[in-house]
Parts: sequence; C-alpha cells; structure tokens
Amino acid sequence: MEELSPTLNYLPNTVNEIPFKIGKKEKVLFLVDSCINISREDWDARETSWDFQTNELLCHRTGESTPDNLLANAVTAYETYWQEKFSQLHQNEEELNRIFIDLYGLQDELTPDVAPDDITILGQEAKPHPRPLSLKQGEGVVDLQFDRREIMAQFVSYAVGCMFGRYSLSKPGLVLASQGQTLADYQSEIEANGILADENAFQPDADNIIPILDEDWFADDIVSRFRAFLRASFGDAEASDRSFNQNLMFVEECLGMDLRKYFVRYFYDDHIRRYRRRPIYWLFRSPKGSFSALIYLHRYTPDTVARLLNGYLREYQDKLRNRREQQQTLSQSALATAGEKTRAQKEIDRLDKVLGELAQYEREVIYPLATNPIAMDLDDGVLVNYNRFGSALAPVKGLTEKAGSGEEE
Repeated sequence: MEELSPTLNYLPNTVNEIPFKIGKKEKVLFLVDSCINISREDWDARETSWDFQTNELLCHRTGESTPDNLLANAVTAYETYWQEKFSQLHQNEEELNRIFIDLYGLQDELTPDVAPDDITILGQEAKPHPRPLSLKQGEGVVDLQFDRREIMAQFVSYAVGCMFGRYSLSKPGLVLASQGQTLADYQSEIEANGILADENAFQPDADNIIPILDEDWFADDIVSRFRAFLRASFGDAEASDRSFNQNLMFVEECLGMDLRKYFVRYFYDDHIRRYRRRPIYWLFRSPKGSFSALIYLHRYTPDTVARLLNGYLREYQDKLRNRREQQQTLSQSALATAGEKTRAQKEIDRLDKVLGELAQYEREVIYPLATNPIAMDLDDGVLVNYNRFGSALAPVKGLTEKAGSGEEE
C-alpha cells in the first residue's frame, strides 16, 4: 500500500491495484452471489426492509381454497425452505474458506469450518443445532430449531398491516405509507396493480382506529378483524369452518395463548421490538389498560383523537354502564342465588373502578387532545411526534423517556 500511495489517502483504485493470488474465480463469484442472494432474501422477508413484499407464510400456501390450504402446512413449507437456504449458506461460506485456505497455503493455521451460530440469517426465527454425525450428500447437516411463536407473530403483524392498509393481500409491498393517505388512495393503489376493486376482498379499517379490549365490544375489534384476515388469506369467505378452526387453533398454538390475550398483552411489545422503539402503529391506552386502541401513524389526521373519543372511548363507557345496570339488577333480584349475587357485586365493584379510570382518562387526557388537535409532520420523526401525545399513548421504554432529553432519532 505504501508503494502505491505514499500518503494516507487510499482510494478504491489503490486497493484494486494490490496484486494477490486468486484461482477458481468463477466458482468464487458464484458462491459469493449465492451468499448475497440468500442474505438479501432473508432481510427482505422482514417488514422493516424497504423491499418487503409480503409475509413469508403467504408465499408457502399450498393452494387457495383447497382442503390442504392450511396455515400449518405453510409453516412446515417455510421451515423446509429456510432449512435448505441456511444449509446452503453455511456450505457456501465453508467452501469459500476452503478455497482461499488452499490458495494461500494456510492449512496449518486455519480451518474452513464456520460455526452455525456465525451464520447471520434467521436471527429471530431459528436457532441452529449441529448434528455432526448426520450426513446429507456428504455434507454435515445443521438442524434449525424454528421459533414458531416469532414466525406467527410476524404473520399477525402483517395481518395488522393489512387491517390498516399499509399492506394488502391484493398487492405486494407497501400500499398506504405516505402521510394523509386515505382509503380512496388505497383503492387507487390496488387498481393501479391491475386488480379491480372487490367489495368482498379484505378491506382496511374505515376510520383508522382498531380497539383492543378484553371482549368483542366493537364490530372492528382487532380479534374479529384478524379472524376475517385469516379467512381471506388461508381460504375465503366460503372456507369450511373446520379448516378455519384448524388454522385459528394453530395460530394460538404457535403463540402459546389465545388471540385476545396476545393482542391485549403482547402484540404492542412485539411491535415495539420489531420496529426498534419507533412504532408505526400507536397504542392509545388508559393508565391501567382498561381501554386500548391502535391507530396507524401514516393515516393519522387531526380529527383522529376526536373520532377515538366519540366513536370508541365514550361508547365503551356507555356499554360498561349498561353492563353495570344489568349486574345491579341481578344483585338485587329475588330469583338470584347467593352465589350469583356475590359474583354480580364483584363485577359491579370492578366496573366502578374501570369507569372511574376511563372517566379520568377522557377528562384529563383525551378530551383536551380532541378539542386541541395535533397536526403532525412525519418529517419530525416518531420520537418527536409520539411524545406530543403524552400520556394518551402507551409508554415505550427508549422512546417516551427521551422526550425532554433533546436526543435525536
């Protein structure tokens, strides 16, 4: 290097002019291209990639509207596919090491072996488990232990994206991803892809607000919306109840819990992790979590909070008050047993606490935001915009506590 450039100013051509020994050029280039393509495919399978197209499980469906179009089959096909890709990448890297060790005569100093843990694809979806005594076509086999919870959580995340119109079952890639886009823009994007509008197709949520509550209180409840998505993606509206129930049970089996529990307790944490504390779906949540609703950042408008207040928070309180009246009637009924009266009174006490929490959340947090709407500029970034909403949104470690630190994104 010093002979080619006596100064410290090394240019790309300087490096290119360094003589070095290389053989089997075509094989090396082929292996390098293979490694790059596998790694790129792995990266682009994630929502955070600029080139993300669709959830991987949809690429491994066995056939639409057929008896074997089961989610479990798609997961098995996904695992088989990526097991082969992982093994290929592992073999490629060891073969490249072998070639260069032979070229430079380094057999006494280096080995071509690459530890499976050093293969960087599938970092969240699988963990490698070597089987040194198992051979396949003369090559060592590395078994992958797939994390089906993570695989299914990614599928659920994509489903939520379709609920908001960020993604669509009718078009690969991003659909609504610019500030202020509407459902009319969504239809235009779909039709621009050569697909005529179909009222029976899975449609985005109309008002960009999806409640996440302990029960199915609203028509666009997130669990109901996911069930509709599952029918649309693995079957259709006419799919048999048997296959749909199999798919639903499989989702819950992979998640390790029922859907409602996952959405209420874990979905937002997974979303925060997936997007590295810069969420694109924002969770409006009361202090103790009795009321929660998601919105999509890119479809936010200044009247979103007012719609949340009038169409969801207040209506939810009305529903709870109606239930309280029913329980009050039961607790005073001469026909009710002592046990029924006791349970009714416990429910009344619980509802009183919830209603008190929600009244305070409305009065001190949501109503002021609804009457003084925030006009966001996405160019300000998630850190700035999220913190403008204060305690209306769920706190996020690494995001909300930075509000006054002046730290940039």
